[in-house]
Amino acid sequence: MKTKITMQNIADKLGTTKVSVSKALGGQPGVSDALRKKIVDTASEMGYALPKTDEKKSFLFVVAKRFFLETEAFYNETFYYLNKICIERGCQLTPVVLNQRSEANPTWPIHPDSFDGIFLAGELSDPYIKMLREHPVPTVAVDFYKPYLNVDYVLIDNFYLGYYATVYLIDKGHTDIGFVGNINQTSSINDRYFGYLKALQNNNLQHQSKWVFPNNDPVTGLYEIDINFPEPLPTAMVCHCDMAAYFLTNSLKKIGKTVPQDISLISFDNTELSVASDLTSMDINRREIAETAFYAMEAMENVSRRYYVAAQLIERNSVKEKRI
Repeated sequence: MKTKITMQNIADKLGTTKVSVSKALGGQPGVSDALRKKIVDTASEMGYALPKTDEKKSFLFVVAKRFFLETEAFYNETFYYLNKICIERGCQLTPVVLNQRSEANPTWPIHPDSFDGIFLAGELSDPYIKMLREHPVPTVAVDFYKPYLNVDYVLIDNFYLGYYATVYLIDKGHTDIGFVGNINQTSSINDRYFGYLKALQNNNLQHQSKWVFPNNDPVTGLYEIDINFPEPLPTAMVCHCDMAAYFLTNSLKKIGKTVPQDISLISFDNTELSVASDLTSMDINRREIAETAFYAMEAMENVSRRYYVAAQLIERNSVKEKRI
């Protein structure tokens, strides 16, 4: 049986990286003309199936409507950057926004033989995932994972970020810390929550279940402002995203509490909303996510791979140091 030649095989033979091989074979910038020619010639000699230069590839960007609202910037921006890359590479990217009914009773929006791959963004229902598995096509999952879904993943280390954000508050003197988010809604929120729990445990701080506030509808994605807050409130909260922090701020105003004078907030995504609200937020680069997702699609092989995108803390004025 003939062994399949991969990009890694070509890279190993030339002593270069798989990224360089992918760029050279995909006609992308970032490699010299001499190296590009050597890679293309070597790939041809080894029997690698070179892509047709006149072939215009077509991809789908599938996202649930609850993650693609006008008020949610994260996946909107991810699509923007991914679409921009596709246009630059001569590819077509078609958005498919699924409503609740489409997720529960899935059908292919386009026949699977008529496109070259799918980018799945956010988190999709189990019935929809089951349909994808019945007719597998090249797939990259963005910002979520399913243990039984054998695809490539572009992820953020949400467990670590949840831990890091909580320790940041602890270092500012806070010991009563809550969490804002529906922990059963997505794997990313769930991982941030368990990172938060580990930070509390490692610092001998007590977890209070009454200080976990889900402030959005898991089905529609819409946020709510009326929250039945317990007494006493924590002095600081880890919010699963900027939008959750923004709506929480308005909920707190209704009961006479302000940020950061009464309660400190830290959130995730570093969207324009965090800038406008002066929120301390974990910056997750949507451009890098899009670039990594496109690379994962091009470099896809038979084995499932996980690509992690780094993040960094952007400090603003929503966290107040608590003096002991």
